[in-house]
Amino acid sequence: MDNKILGYTKVELLVVIVLLGVVAFITINKTSYAFEIDKKEEAVAVNDIKKLIEMQAEQYALDNVEELFSEGDTNVILVADLVQNGYMIGNSKGQIMNPTDSTESYNENKIDLTYDRETNKILAVLRV
Repeated sequence: MDNKILGYTKVELLVVIVLLGVVAFITINKTSYAFEIDKKEEAVAVNDIKKLIEMQAEQYALDNVEELFSEGDTNVILVADLVQNGYMIGNSKGQIMNPTDSTESYNENKIDLTYDRETNKILAVLRV
């Protein structure tokens, strides 16, 4: 019978460990990058909802110029006013939620409205 020892040499084991390390490094690096993209997309979603609220507030103010600006060129409304008057649609409870934090509602946030009588334009700025 032959007295051969079956198994792997230290060099072969070292090569396998190094290869597994390289694969793990690549996987972790790609996964970290994927989470970074999600954070950027969340920021874009928040900016988009804020812009939408401001655009709808401008339209609401244009439709109600005499009511809102009878005493001056500035006024403040709530996001809830937009929902109540049909300019925005909230969830089942009538809430406009933060897309990145489902516990934060925008309904109580104030919107500053400024009316330029010469150009008949309105600027809306959402307070956050």
